Amino acid sequence: MTARAVALMAGVLVALTLGGCTMVTETDSRLDEYQAEAEGLADELIALVPADLAPTTPPDVESSGRMLQNPVSADPSPQDSVWWQVDAYIEPVQRPAASEDAAKAIANGLLDDGWEQTKARETAEGRRTADAYAKDDWYVEVTWVRSEEGKFETVEISVLSPKTTRGDHDEIHS
Repeated sequence: MTARAVALMAGVLVALTLGGCTMVTETDSRLDEYQAEAEGLADELIALVPADLAPTTPPDVESSGRMLQNPVSADPSPQDSVWWQVDAYIEPVQRPAASEDAAKAIANGLLDDGWEQTKARETAEGRRTADAYAKDDWYVEVTWVRSEEGKFETVEISVLSPKTTRGDHDEIHS
């Protein structure tokens, strides 16, 4: 009876150990990797703006981890789904069609690198156009402004990584 109990306990211990291997841990998060990739990609896209359109001031860049609100609990969990997002705001030289030309240069670079254009939408009564690109679960959106007399032109780039787990990134909240 004792040998049977020991064997049963050993089996339970092995099952618990193996079962624990399938749990999501904080080290399963790829967020640090995605942050570096997203920031690098944003820099590459900014560099695609032709020299004759290059802004006189450095682009304004925001980089942060993002997550949707957890529908089950308000308390963040290491298993929550998150992504890294970089938003860059570029002010090209102010001349007619500068924003559109800069966006076309960025689009050509993305398409040449194998990105697929997935959709486009217009906002601000057709004055702003957002072109979207996807590749390997990554998403890029390039928003440009149609020229209009007396209006300022900008280009906005958003880079969104694939989703991963939050892990130990306690600073990310919904």
